[in-house]
Amino acid sequence: MNISLIPSRQSLRLPVYWLPVAALIGLVCAIVCQNLTAAAIITLLPVGMAAIGYGLLNPRVCYMFYAVYVYYFIAIMRYSGITGLSVVLDILLLFIMISIGFSARRNKDTIRLKNAVNTLTVSYAIWIAFVLLQFLNPGIHAEGIVEGLRRWILGPFFIYIIASMLSDSPRMLRNGLVLWGILTITVFLKLLWQRFYGFDNAENYLLYVQGMARTHIISSGIRYFSLLSDAANFGTNMAMVATVFSLVGFNTRNRKLAIFYLAVAVMGVIGTLLSGTRGALVIPFSGLILFSLLSKNIKVFFTTATLGITLFALLALTNLGNSNLSIRRARTAFHPTQDRSYNVRLENRKEIANYLQDHPWGVGISEDIPKLWQEGDTYTEGTLPADSYMVSIWIQTGPIGVILYLLINAVVLLHGCYIVLFQIKDKQLRLTLAALTCTAFGTIISGYAAYTPGMPPTNFLTGAMLAFVMNGRYLDRQMTPSSSSPSNK
Repeated sequence: MNISLIPSRQSLRLPVYWLPVAALIGLVCAIVCQNLTAAAIITLLPVGMAAIGYGLLNPRVCYMFYAVYVYYFIAIMRYSGITGLSVVLDILLLFIMISIGFSARRNKDTIRLKNAVNTLTVSYAIWIAFVLLQFLNPGIHAEGIVEGLRRWILGPFFIYIIASMLSDSPRMLRNGLVLWGILTITVFLKLLWQRFYGFDNAENYLLYVQGMARTHIISSGIRYFSLLSDAANFGTNMAMVATVFSLVGFNTRNRKLAIFYLAVAVMGVIGTLLSGTRGALVIPFSGLILFSLLSKNIKVFFTTATLGITLFALLALTNLGNSNLSIRRARTAFHPTQDRSYNVRLENRKEIANYLQDHPWGVGISEDIPKLWQEGDTYTEGTLPADSYMVSIWIQTGPIGVILYLLINAVVLLHGCYIVLFQIKDKQLRLTLAALTCTAFGTIISGYAAYTPGMPPTNFLTGAMLAFVMNGRYLDRQMTPSSSSPSNK
């Protein structure tokens, strides 16, 4: 008898044929046993497997999905009641990296791995080295090491690398702007719901149980936050939208896209005002100033400069629109010394500076400066508040850390300006990348007044914009002489 030790081709196929049968049997058993969770898992398993397979072949689609998830990340946690969903962000980043490797192995022309090496990623590698040195800080604890690894090293670095490799075409630039616009429309609709119909149960819980009402229901009016974490985060994002989409909209020849971009920009302006976030105003003003310098066009320069000066004069030197609570609150940003909260911040920062004289390397990642707060005749143990992202870095890493952080950002932005000014030949692409550079510049500056540059989705959006700028020369080479704009591709 001749017995072959090699299984036949038919025997190898039998398990594949039996998979649907096994799944059907499992589904029937789950329904009979009234185990709806198991039934749902069995039903959705083929969809999940198909999505994973499709994602492995399409890293850019995975990247877009990540952008959507990080944009709604806070809202998903708020309405699901599930904490710790940040681990999904880590899983998605790892999956995208695997997808990039898989795609690059299959077709080397689809992914340019060398795009991952640029000023953005190399300079952040320097910051990573500094953070690793921070692990030797005697003030750090285990929580600080975990946060340093996840939020300061792996997360941002993976985002910068992934964005640099996938933000590699005019079409991707257009799709990214359109997706951002669609996401903005959804949060704007939620803003209108809050404005005209009030807050829902989950939002009321944040306001009146977790204490957000103290900073959001104030004498000057309600500070709306839509689907984001708070009004400061929402206002910063809406200011970014107003800056990017107004500048791109006015410089896009595709009429339909121009109308879409400008409509989204108007939503950004309204959202910024209704958020009551005064620090966010630095984004459009600083962005307009830098854009007028990068435009390399006399007409654009004078138009942008005139617009910026006019807006500044109306808010800083007049009382026009003071009957509107949002405008009146925004106007106080130009008179900071008259604002009580600003003066309190200055006093706190003086105490922080005095404390850090003995801690040049900071108090440690995820640590705070202790302080006794007086309430009448009693004292309560507390900490000095880190009222902004820059101050938070200053406290945790000391003067050395915040200076290094500012230098790294300055190098990245200066290189971005150099790319826009001298390496981009296509006019429309240059103006689009200039808008992204200017908005990133304003967002980083806003970190002096707010914590939002270190929060999702602001941190992701800033990295995504800079990645497109770093790939400017490669994008420019893909533009044919007859093409008019990345928005048209």
